[in-house]
Amino acid sequence: MKKNRLTRQKHKRRVRRIQKLFLISVVVLAAGGFLWNRCSRIIGNNLGVGDYSMTALSDSFIGKNEIERYAKKHGFTLSDYPENMIELYEKNEEAREYVLEYPMNKDTVQEIHLEEYASADQVPLLMQWDQRWGYKGYAGAPMGLSGCGPTCLSMVTIFLTGDTSKNPAWMADFATEHGYAVDDVGSDWALMSQGGLELGMDVTEIPPDKERVEDNLYVGNPIVAIMGPGDFTTEGHFIVLTGMEDGKWKVNDPNSRKKSEKVWDPDLVLGQARDLWVFRKAE
Repeated sequence: MKKNRLTRQKHKRRVRRIQKLFLISVVVLAAGGFLWNRCSRIIGNNLGVGDYSMTALSDSFIGKNEIERYAKKHGFTLSDYPENMIELYEKNEEAREYVLEYPMNKDTVQEIHLEEYASADQVPLLMQWDQRWGYKGYAGAPMGLSGCGPTCLSMVTIFLTGDTSKNPAWMADFATEHGYAVDDVGSDWALMSQGGLELGMDVTEIPPDKERVEDNLYVGNPIVAIMGPGDFTTEGHFIVLTGMEDGKWKVNDPNSRKKSEKVWDPDLVLGQARDLWVFRKAE
């Protein structure tokens, strides 16, 4: 009988241990599920479709803190920065100085000298967020956010005509005065086709045909492309195709020097291009 009682006690202790382990497992799984759900929500709220890489997502958590520290040091607050400026800071490290200095420079245009490009043998690379003109209002936003169209047209115009007065700030005024600036959108595509003609250049719209593009690049005709979602933009963005190198294409992206320093696969570019315009000197 004593042996039976000991056996039953051992069995009860074993059952209790199993029950305890089961309860611990349930708690751990529940906690893990909660944490996973929480992390998924955080990622989902900050990772837009095609908007952020994981690196950019990490930056987004520190971006506001960095801007806030800079703002406080210079007598501003985070509220002095529009949300789209904060997004630019998080997405494009090249433009961070431009973003940080926004409150003290907004709506201003600095003195602009581009004479070094008067007789350039290649299309000059200009940035839409260059502090000389990037704070100027255009299409309902600072040019650093909305000014890819005027900046691209400025690059092409300076290259073909040698007229360095046609800088991006001048071109933004031209686009606005002629109805090519669209608030909360950017530039109407007609800025390239009609605007280019009004500026005295020959402009031809062409299909996304590799051979035709390369024939023009070979003879030195720059091509403005409006890009759809992909490697250059999440919505729409103007770039300039400027030449060829080892079977790939060179581009001037007014939002990124890094992308402008690369050469690009033609099929990738044409697969994302929505329209193209060849620019030539007028006869």
